[in-house]
This record gives sequence, structure tokens and C-alpha cells, in this order.
Amino acid sequence: MLIVIVILYMLSVISIGFYMKTRIQNEIDFLAAGGKLGVWVGGATLAATQMSAGTAIGSVGFHYQVGYNFAWIWLAIWGSWMIMALFIAPKMKAFFNSTKALTIPDLLGTRFESNAIRVIAVLIMMVCFGMTIVAELVGGSYLLNIVFNIPITVGVLIIAAVFITYTVIGGLFAIAYTDLLQMLVFTIGFAIAVPFVVSHAGGFSALNENLASIDPSLIANGMPSSVLTAVAISFFIMMLGYPIIAIRFYSIKDNKTIRRAVGVSFIFQAIIAVSIAILGVSARVIYPDLTSPDLASSTIAVDLLPPVLGGLLIAAILAAIQSTVSAVLLMLGSGISHDIMKVVMKKNLSDKHQLKITRIVVLVMGILPIPFALNPLPLIQQIWINAAALIGSSFAVATLLGLYWKRATTAGAITSMVGGIGSAIIWLYLGNPFGIEAVYISLPVSLFGMIIVSLLTKPVSKEALQPFFKDETIEDKTIAG
Repeated sequence: MLIVIVILYMLSVISIGFYMKTRIQNEIDFLAAGGKLGVWVGGATLAATQMSAGTAIGSVGFHYQVGYNFAWIWLAIWGSWMIMALFIAPKMKAFFNSTKALTIPDLLGTRFESNAIRVIAVLIMMVCFGMTIVAELVGGSYLLNIVFNIPITVGVLIIAAVFITYTVIGGLFAIAYTDLLQMLVFTIGFAIAVPFVVSHAGGFSALNENLASIDPSLIANGMPSSVLTAVAISFFIMMLGYPIIAIRFYSIKDNKTIRRAVGVSFIFQAIIAVSIAILGVSARVIYPDLTSPDLASSTIAVDLLPPVLGGLLIAAILAAIQSTVSAVLLMLGSGISHDIMKVVMKKNLSDKHQLKITRIVVLVMGILPIPFALNPLPLIQQIWINAAALIGSSFAVATLLGLYWKRATTAGAITSMVGGIGSAIIWLYLGNPFGIEAVYISLPVSLFGMIIVSLLTKPVSKEALQPFFKDETIEDKTIAG
């Protein structure tokens, strides 16, 4: 029964991809769903873009390892969502409406009048998000190996084949509508599992008593406050500059719909946040000797739940994985085909040929991470935490100050992006010297690099500012008149 449910789920998402192919007429449809998504599909795809193996496997594993207090990171994530909905999304949507921009390098390249920034942004995305695709493939293959005894190599190929297929065929339309299905499966699968595990642990009171007997910190501060704060900041700044979220803002119908969609995404996120915390700590009580915390979700699905519910939970984990990798894959493909080939290299192709090239690039970008996923990796959530520091240090400051500070310059943006990711990589490579987390180094480097270098270099032109600052447009119209 487990495998039947999983197969039905995979066939469903592939079918959605083929169905949505009929709605793809050009590059805007493929990469931004025509800018027409509504509240529920938009809300589901926003939530799904955030959810991943890091959530379904890694976060459950972290709760297994450190207890309840890892859940505090959600406050940082939700804080960033509020800032995005109120301050970032409106400017991104206005930029899309005026220029039909399709990517975050589009936004940065236009704002800072620089193809160099486009190329830098694409390269950073390939490095950072390449890591996350590998982590997701590994998480999915481990799941199939544990549950169905499928060899790791075969599991990687199965997971990759499914998300590559519906992404290449249906683009963001397919991703968005499969995200709605996947978020429903994810939310229901994890929420239904909660009463079973709590009951098996003897109820909430007995669960907490047993946790305290294993280690009192599991119900208090299992993760040290300094580390928890650094992780929260990493996710906070990552979300503010998250390129795959930007594409979602482009794709949703208007600002009012975006705000409502963010509200819908909060519903999915809140249910999932509570569910994964309870599942993680319950697994610690029921299965205290797991060889890896990342095994908690799959062990619950196979050993504790009835077959139908176990299959639903497995499908939910796969849904979290595929919703993220499909979004990342489309973003990387668009970076190469749209930003590098079309804009930087100025390849003037018809809509039909541009769409064909984009599909080919997306296919290639889906295949490239597969060999890397065949090697052992550390905890999945740890990969996401490191990636969050790199992504946030690269894009958050350049995006925020680019949208709200006219004096931000091309040289300042390059310094901010390269300095941010460079300092994060060096600090992580050195093993976080003095116990200081990388984000405490890379974020100030990114911020002060942008401010200081911008103040010392030439401002961008009024034409570059016009799509982002209304008063610049009004001023230019007045002069022209």
C-alpha cells in the first residue's frame, strides 16, 4: 500500500505537468506563469518554495536531536515573509508589470545597470542552489532506500526524473499547480501523523516527561541560544533575498493577491511547523537509538503509522522535496537561458525558439547535480543552514537597498554580493573560528560593503532608477514636458 500511494502521487504530478503544457505559449508563461496566479495556488507555491527535504526530513531530525526550541526559527522566517509581502513584493510586481522581468538577476541587472551583476548573480545561484538540489536528491533517495529498499543510485534517478519531467514540460504553471497538490499532501500527511505518534508516546504529558528523562534540555534549550539565533538570522536574510521567491511574486496576479497568498502560505506553514516539532520530539522518545536523526520521518511512516497513512507521509516528504527542487531547477535554467544567453549574449530568438532553449537548459541543469548526489553528505538541514547563510549574504542587502536606497551603486552592489558570499565561504571553511557563526561575519561585510562603496562611487542613472522609484519617473516626465 505504501508504494501504491507513492506511485499514484508521482503519476499525479507528472500528469499536471503534461496538462499545463497547453498553457505555455512563450517564455513569460514558462518562467512566470503569465503573471496570473491567484490566492490559493499562489499561497501554496509560496509555501512549497520554502518547504524542502530540509523541512520534512532535516527539521524533524533537528527536533529529534535538540528538542522543541529549534521551532523558534519560524518566527524569523515569518518576520521575513511580512517584510517581503509589505515592502519587497510590491516593487517586484511593479517591475514585472513594467518590464516583464523574469528573474532576480533581471531586477539586479536593471537596477544597477550591469550585465556583470547579472552574471555574478547567476553564478552565485548555481553554487548555492546547486548545493540544495544535491541535498534534496540525497534526502529523497535515502527515503526510497529506507522505505522500499531501492538502491541509492536508482532512488536519485527516480526523484530527478519526476521533477525534471514536469518542470521541463509545464514550467512555472506546472510547478505552481503541483505545489498546490503537494502542499495539501504535505500538510495533511504530517498533521494526521501527529495524533498517532503522540498517542504511541503515551500522550503529551508522558511525552514531555520522557523527553526530560532523556535530556532536560530537549524541552528547554536543546540548541544553544547563540547557535539558534545565528540559524534564525541566516534563514531571515535568506528569505529576504531569496531568488525563487522573487519569481513567485512576479507570477501572482497583483499586490492584493500577493498579500492574501502570503496569508494562505502562513496557514500551511503553521500546521507544518507544529507537526514537525511534535513528530521530531516524539520520535526521540519512541525511537531513541536511531543511527541518524534524518531517519525520524521515514521510521515513523514505516514502523508506526497504518499503511495508508504511512504512504501519505512518505508522499508528503517527497512532495516537500520535489516542490523545492522544481522551483530551484526552473530558476537556474532561467538564469542561463534568459539572463546569460538572451540578455548578456543578446541572442535574439523567436518566442518559440527561446522557449525551446529554456526547456533544454532546464533539462541540462536538472541532470548536472545527479553525480554529486551519489556521494555521502552531512545532515540535510545543516546543508540548508549553510546555503541560507550564503544566499542571504549574497542577495538580501543588494535587493533591499537596491529597491529602497537610490544611492546604491553598481560597484556597491558587486562589493556587497561578492564580499558577502566570499566572507561566508571563508568563515565556513575555517570552521566558524572563535565559535562565531558565519552570518555574523558575512552580513556586516555585505551591508557595509554596499554602503561604503556606494557612497564612494558614481550613482546609477535616473533611467535605472525609474522602474523602482516613482518620483524619478515623475521628475523625468516633468523635465521632458
